[in-house]
Amino acid sequence: MVIYGKEIDFKISRLKNAGDFEMALQEMSAKEKEITKYNGPMSGLIERGIRMFSDFFIKATGTDVLEGCDDFNEAKKAYFEFLEEIKKQKAEVLDITAADIK
Repeated sequence: MVIYGKEIDFKISRLKNAGDFEMALQEMSAKEKEITKYNGPMSGLIERGIRMFSDFFIKATGTDVLEGCDDFNEAKKAYFEFLEEIKKQKAEVLDITAADIK
């Protein structure tokens, strides 16, 4: 898949990828809580937000998808594009019936 102009070799159907994705989501959740408590300048908030999304991609995919990104909205958009791709992949994985197993 291509996210933010970078090719990512990621499939949620791969055990390692699924585990890395789940771990990255957990870590991101903790960082979100820290960011919501941040009370500094706007530039610091933006930097922390971009870093949160960047760290997520590195941990989930092993690729620094947001390398060089300096726009929070672009980082957030890339994150949601990735989640949409994962949603599509999950639908394919879960699209199995008892007849398929025979």
